[in-house]
Amino acid sequence: MFPPKIQILVVDHNPLLRDGLALLINLQPDMEMVATATQSNEAVELFRAHRPNIVIMDLDLPLGGGVAAVGQIRKIDASASIIGLLTYEADSAGAEALRAGACGYLAKDRLHEELVPLIRTCRSKES
Repeated sequence: MFPPKIQILVVDHNPLLRDGLALLINLQPDMEMVATATQSNEAVELFRAHRPNIVIMDLDLPLGGGVAAVGQIRKIDASASIIGLLTYEADSAGAEALRAGACGYLAKDRLHEELVPLIRTCRSKES
């Protein structure tokens, strides 16, 4: 019997990035994307509905609230594993997300190299 797949919620306003992440995630034999959101309030509601193992959260959403959504999700489930996405590596939102309870963060230009290992690392910390 195979272990259950890592269920992932992706939150980003850019449809091309969401589609790319869906492809990357769904190509992994141990992962599946269960939902996507474009705004922080939608992310919180989808987290409640799906209870994914990992949330990949854009910290620079157009209507704001990426870091706040990290805190809201952690209030719902203190063990929630959240990975923040930054537009720029030097963005201070990464440190803010860690203080709010995120497992880690990555600049978007490093996703292709580092996202899958970070998902697995955050998942193993959750277990």
